[in-house]
Amino acid sequence: MNRIFLDLVRIFIAVDIGIVVFCYLEDNKVWLYNTQLAFFSTALIILGSFIGYSNSVKRQLENGNVGEDILKKYEDPYNIDDEEEIDKEKLKELKKPKLKWYEAILFSFKGGFNFIRILGYGFLIFSFIFLVKKNIFDVYSFLFGVSIVPAIALIYSLIIKRKFN
Repeated sequence: MNRIFLDLVRIFIAVDIGIVVFCYLEDNKVWLYNTQLAFFSTALIILGSFIGYSNSVKRQLENGNVGEDILKKYEDPYNIDDEEEIDKEKLKELKKPKLKWYEAILFSFKGGFNFIRILGYGFLIFSFIFLVKKNIFDVYSFLFGVSIVPAIALIYSLIIKRKFN
């Protein structure tokens, strides 16, 4: 897991250096500011999410919640299909209570909540406001800077998937 994280960071840095060189060669400071601020904030968001969810998976493994068979979710755990008559009271006793919507949100929130991710979102908002107030905001370069990090992550995950298959 650490190897994947370090590989992604190296790729992000290499692509960022390429963007900086391109902007300097084109002598376009507006593109440089927009792409760099958007790129940096998006990289923080993605890396924070990666760290948060990998820590969540590690905690689940430490607690003994090793991946169960997916089909077990869909099988009939109480053998109700075998019985002709279903006693409704017995069924209520056997079924586990479902999580309420707010409990499900809280459980999933723990994996995604990470200081680096929150910092990235704050930096993205601050960057946008800063660029607009200085009258140097360019929509295309900002969107380009925001889209580079997810594109790199997607391409990297496809390469890793192909390598393991």
